[in-house]
Amino acid sequence: MKGYEEVIFTDQLLHHRCVGQQIQATREAWERNCAWFPVAQRKMYARYPEIYEECLEKYGNDHFEYYANRIRMRGQYRVKTKSYLERQLKESEISMDHIKDYVVSPTTNGEYGSILPMKLFYCL
Repeated sequence: MKGYEEVIFTDQLLHHRCVGQQIQATREAWERNCAWFPVAQRKMYARYPEIYEECLEKYGNDHFEYYANRIRMRGQYRVKTKSYLERQLKESEISMDHIKDYVVSPTTNGEYGSILPMKLFYCL
């Protein structure tokens, strides 16, 4: 709990009031001059997929992929490129046949994963 032994002078009160008024004035100026920007930014960002699609059609796959790699374009905008489609096809065809003959290693007590720690580290 704050004590009441602090003395507050009128110039401190005037300073706090001035700061509060400046904050309000800054907020109003932002709303008057800059409030349009986030809305316009969302509209522009919403056009990205369509712009990239137009570029892919206009310049071709090779030039577009070069540009996409250079600027590290997000995968969501690369969906229609050849390399993306090839990568998707390759990932969908990954075979897991190499692990079909794997067998769980035997344990000392016949149950997998239930070895007591003291027996595992030979602590008696």
